[in-house]
Amino acid sequence: MSRKYRIPVLTEEILDQIIWGMENQDFVYSLNTQDGTVYCPEVSEETVPDEYLVELPPWHSSDGYQIMVSFTNACKDHELQGRLIRELNSRTHGVFRRFRDVLSTDQNALQQFYSFKDSKMKSFIRSWYRKNYGKMTESDHEGSDELPMGELLADFEINHLEPIDQYCIDLLKAYTGSSAVKAKIIEAFTNKEAFVIMKGNVECGALIYEKVGREACVLYYYVEPQFRRMGLFSLAFDLLNRELERGQVTSVAMPFSAESAFFKQVFHDHDVVTKQFGDSFLYNIKDWNDNADSAEFAYVL
Repeated sequence: MSRKYRIPVLTEEILDQIIWGMENQDFVYSLNTQDGTVYCPEVSEETVPDEYLVELPPWHSSDGYQIMVSFTNACKDHELQGRLIRELNSRTHGVFRRFRDVLSTDQNALQQFYSFKDSKMKSFIRSWYRKNYGKMTESDHEGSDELPMGELLADFEINHLEPIDQYCIDLLKAYTGSSAVKAKIIEAFTNKEAFVIMKGNVECGALIYEKVGREACVLYYYVEPQFRRMGLFSLAFDLLNRELERGQVTSVAMPFSAESAFFKQVFHDHDVVTKQFGDSFLYNIKDWNDNADSAEFAYVL
């Protein structure tokens, strides 16, 4: 039987404590809900009753590795990026140390990585807090809406286009060839809109959809391979949900049976209930907007 605890507001000090406990591989730490410190019976001189202890968010070496991958994908220095990619691709023991060794040749890049990592972990912790212990109070208004990628995504813009029928036709033809399914989409929908991801004059990806009354349907999405795993799609998807709710849309259909497992996991992580209808599934926009961190602080539509 799970229990809910009243845990302290996530101040920067408590966030730093939790990060330290998550990354410490020598002992298993818990959060002491009495004072917001991390606790381990093996190293503490005091005893804290179990009723005041909460398990820290799960954190594995694979999570740390993914942060390095995301940072590398967003790196603007192509020479440095190449060296980092070589270390990541080695997959041998000591990759974390060698990754930092490469960054240490450029102190600005090293500091940028630490800031990037810190922001990503704090975002992860805040999501864990909201999911398990309800809405935050003070920290909801004290930096909790930082762009997870920080300045690394400053070169990107996400633009909202409407109506975009010819744009969609050209795009779908370019990326799907003679696909009968995509051809049917082109014929069936006539008032398409899109959130298009741009880096300067280069189009990096798009999320295409159409509104039908109080419902919407996501028709197509893509991100160019070199820009994947940076969080760009997540930003576009969140912006979509905020825009749709303002337009009085209440639910969205996702007709992607092959990828539904991926989306369902994302929705599960944010406590968003989905309903299956054949090869499609529906979700409630308000569920997403109430539980997911807003990306609108970063982009003005």
